[in-house]
Amino acid sequence: MGYTHYWHRPETIPDALWAHIRSDFDKLVLPLSDAGVVLASGLGKGPPEITDEVIRFNGPEDCGHPPNEELVIPYPSGDAEGVGSSATAIDGDFYGLGVTVKHRCCNGSCCYETFTFEKSMHASDHTWDKEPDNDGLNIEYVKTAFRPYDIAVTSALVIAKHYLGNQFVVHSNCADAQRSDARRICQKVLGYGDWFGIIEEPIIDDEREVNLRNLVEYKPPETS
Repeated sequence: MGYTHYWHRPETIPDALWAHIRSDFDKLVLPLSDAGVVLASGLGKGPPEITDEVIRFNGPEDCGHPPNEELVIPYPSGDAEGVGSSATAIDGDFYGLGVTVKHRCCNGSCCYETFTFEKSMHASDHTWDKEPDNDGLNIEYVKTAFRPYDIAVTSALVIAKHYLGNQFVVHSNCADAQRSDARRICQKVLGYGDWFGIIEEPIIDDEREVNLRNLVEYKPPETS
């Protein structure tokens, strides 16, 4: 339960493609910070890891934002986007289990689950589904609780999708509005992002029908 991003990826990413992915994400760190999305290490302390082997980050544990005990299982409303105060975020109920929010915020700590994206996966380290999918891709996921670092996560997935194409499949709970921040910052800093969108597919999750949202990149028309 909760707001989650899933991705299917090859076991090893070729050196040249990884170099592009790493370089592009590195270019976003300062613009993200300027937009209110400060990144920390996987444990929420110190700088994020952006190396020849891994991109790993979280939100800062000691972010300085005021606590809000009502932010239990936050889930974005349909048009939720951006970053804002926890005091003005809540706008509804999430199936009696939590709350819906109209922008990203935290409950006093911006740290939640660690986002890890490795050049080469190590089977002993990995998670809920050790077996590749029907296309031979390996499945990973992260829950962000719609904290501010979620924009960095969605940006990293846009970057990886841009370079890996059909070898990188992204499923997510987020609607198109929640992708808008990543699209804008990638377009502004990296020159691509506007041509990303989602295709929705209804599925049954915990006996509820929900929309599985798949990230796609539509190639822009060629200009003469």
